[in-house]
Amino acid sequence: MDGPADRIGERGYERLRRAAETHRADLVLRLGAEVGLRPAEMTAVRLADVAEFEGHRLLSVRAEGEVVRETYLPDAVEHDMRKYANAAGRADDEPLFSVSPRRLQMLVSEVADRAADAAPHLREASSRDLRWRFAAALLDDGVPPDVVCALGGWDRLDRLDPLLDEPDREAIVAAVDGAGERVTPGECRNPADWVGAVSEALAAAATGEAIAATVCDHLTGAAGFEFAWLAERTGDGLTPRAATDVDEAAVERQLDAHVESVAAPLDVGEVRVVDDSTGPVALVPLVRENAVSGVLGVGTDGGLADAERAVLAALGVQTGHAQVAAERKRLLLADTVTELEFHCGDERTFTAGVSGALQCTVELSGVVPVADQSLLYYLMVEGASADAILSYAADVDGVADARLLEEHSDGALLEVVVTDTPALRLVESGGRIRSVTATDGVATIGVELPSEADIRPTVNAVTDAYPETSLAAKRETERPAETDTGFRDRLTDTLSDRQETVLRAAYHSGYFEWPRGSTAEELADSLDVSSPTLHNHLRKAQQKVLTAFFDDRPTEPRRPTDG
Repeated sequence: MDGPADRIGERGYERLRRAAETHRADLVLRLGAEVGLRPAEMTAVRLADVAEFEGHRLLSVRAEGEVVRETYLPDAVEHDMRKYANAAGRADDEPLFSVSPRRLQMLVSEVADRAADAAPHLREASSRDLRWRFAAALLDDGVPPDVVCALGGWDRLDRLDPLLDEPDREAIVAAVDGAGERVTPGECRNPADWVGAVSEALAAAATGEAIAATVCDHLTGAAGFEFAWLAERTGDGLTPRAATDVDEAAVERQLDAHVESVAAPLDVGEVRVVDDSTGPVALVPLVRENAVSGVLGVGTDGGLADAERAVLAALGVQTGHAQVAAERKRLLLADTVTELEFHCGDERTFTAGVSGALQCTVELSGVVPVADQSLLYYLMVEGASADAILSYAADVDGVADARLLEEHSDGALLEVVVTDTPALRLVESGGRIRSVTATDGVATIGVELPSEADIRPTVNAVTDAYPETSLAAKRETERPAETDTGFRDRLTDTLSDRQETVLRAAYHSGYFEWPRGSTAEELADSLDVSSPTLHNHLRKAQQKVLTAFFDDRPTEPRRPTDG
């Protein structure tokens, strides 16, 4: 979560709503600030997703057709939803909005611009700030942070840190008064007592093996669970990676005894409890890029409280993200990598489809992974006009947005946000996209994976989702020493993921060129951040790049140069 927590207070929110000129704009504001939805989630909202429970209304939040969580729906917002649906002629099973998430983001920006006439600080308000307001309002009402995370779909409690006050002496004493070294069996464990320790330890773990061991150790130590084990999906099965307070034979037995529950697809955020001879075992999905990649087994000795379920579900997501980050870092630093080459003839993918439809050639000049399961492509297209390319992109379901950066006599440089491509599956598996070219309806995708990685799950994930894609080549390659031990190596440990994303996008979009190929506002819109957030990340990234170049260079004598 980026941006100042106090940008949209109650008065600011009222000003925004007064500046909304249409019923749709007002409803979008309410879904963000009062229900906690992201723009992509708003586009999937249907009246059929509303349910009643004990006199209250809940909304099932969907992503790619699947329910990812439930959140609380105020009666007034539900009333506005039905009012809008009736006016727009929407059936209960039809999405309320027929526009893209990007259009809803722009709508919020337009409302913020109008509100800024009376309140200038609202000019940069965005859909993310609406969600800040949602979280802040719940926390002010005394809703526990773990529940706020579950309602808003945040994967880690530390996302809410900027909204939480530092505890005073009274709060500290009250929190630890009477606390024991370990939870008595059957007692409800307070997630606030241990989730911070787990999060801090995960951040320090550098490898997938260390992450697995860390999670298991902390669940049995700080959290007080009976035992914990972690198993990752490999091919069609599950392979144990770590276990604490339970031996490997017992883990194998539990996997075999509950094979139906373990093998059955777990939804993101779901925690399933099975009865074992040793007592109840909670099965928690490990989540990588919104896909379940394994299972965390936890001995609960007395069932789970609702707060524990929510935090364990969030921990599964956090663990998956930590594993992905560790794999990507290992790939960046590896001296030897496995290079894979795929051929894709699926017209769903933009590069293959446009090359066949317009008889042009496409070459990737840069790629940036961004949020909401999408890739930011920078593509050189030869043999087709910019208008024809943009027109084609507008009709492709797998393209969220496209814009022209530069046009020349026989083609164009474009920025394209793609959401349906084999390359996305490869990135989700920890790969680095090295090249994409396309001609005559066939795209060739080059990717690097760590040399020790099991490539079979990666290849299967791609070919299962895209049957017209095949593995064409595999080879082991050594990287030049300069790549791994020099400038880029020093930056790896200093640049945050977000800073690197912004810096890459700025470079590939022509932001640093003169005249600029992209403005800061265009770049911020492409990355789904506010303009101040973009400038903040960009300045910090540039400072670190310059520091690495000028201050952190090896102390070797300069070689003499001619002249």
